[in-house]
Amino acid sequence: MQRIDFRSRTRSSDGSTENADGGAPSDAARSEDFSVGVPMAQVVPRTLEVSPTVVMLDQPRSVPAEKFRRLKTRLLNDYKDTLQLLVVTSPAPREGKSLVALNLALAFSTDPGQTLLIDADLRRPTVQKRMSPAPGLGLSEVLKREAKLDHAIFRLKNAPLRVLPAGNPVQDPVELLSSDTAKSLFATLRESFERIVVDTPPIVPFTDADVLGGYSDGILLVARAGSTPRSAFTQAVSLVTSTRILGVVLNDVTFTFADYGSHYDYYNSYYQEKHEGEESGK
Repeated sequence: MQRIDFRSRTRSSDGSTENADGGAPSDAARSEDFSVGVPMAQVVPRTLEVSPTVVMLDQPRSVPAEKFRRLKTRLLNDYKDTLQLLVVTSPAPREGKSLVALNLALAFSTDPGQTLLIDADLRRPTVQKRMSPAPGLGLSEVLKREAKLDHAIFRLKNAPLRVLPAGNPVQDPVELLSSDTAKSLFATLRESFERIVVDTPPIVPFTDADVLGGYSDGILLVARAGSTPRSAFTQAVSLVTSTRILGVVLNDVTFTFADYGSHYDYYNSYYQEKHEGEESGK
């Protein structure tokens, strides 16, 4: 089980906020539009515990990791400069959308500019459940103006990705997500990040994803191979009314051992030859 340390923030003598590594805070962190909140009582180190299924971290040279890089490239090629903020959802729960969102955000984070992953599932947050200790605040607290934005965004220590957790679940997330405060917040985040990936609840039982789609440049649908009913997928497509559908990710596709093995051998051979070439050039 891999652990990814979040860099905590400290408050300097003049009251400004800076990262514990000495770096300057992001533009989002300097925004005072969402600065009504609780003071930092103490500096709490945060880590993100990730299962081996997060292939972009645990198996970056694997075929599945390459698939996420290809998905990133396909999205950028298809939509070019019109894709900054995208929403990830699925017809129903347990179709892998949160892992797709996390892996895709990690793929984007290797490009120039800052990438932000938002856990916008204010009903049953998934991304923040991979954080230990629990952050205790996030998107819901920022939208309710109970926490500062710079206290709610965290940077991964060993990956160039920032994360805005969901925070504590709320009773009426749609009202909160459709508020003027939410609209202003997403406009602020657009000014600070090159790419923003938003994980949301499933779209068939809940309207959250379509609400958030109104702030986005498109929705990416995730379906699980051999599991998602065709009727549920068709209904999910019809429920996207606020923005365009960027495409569909078919998750959990089974490859034969022969197919997977040939790709695996190719990538291992490629990276081994590259490494040997670098060694010989020293």
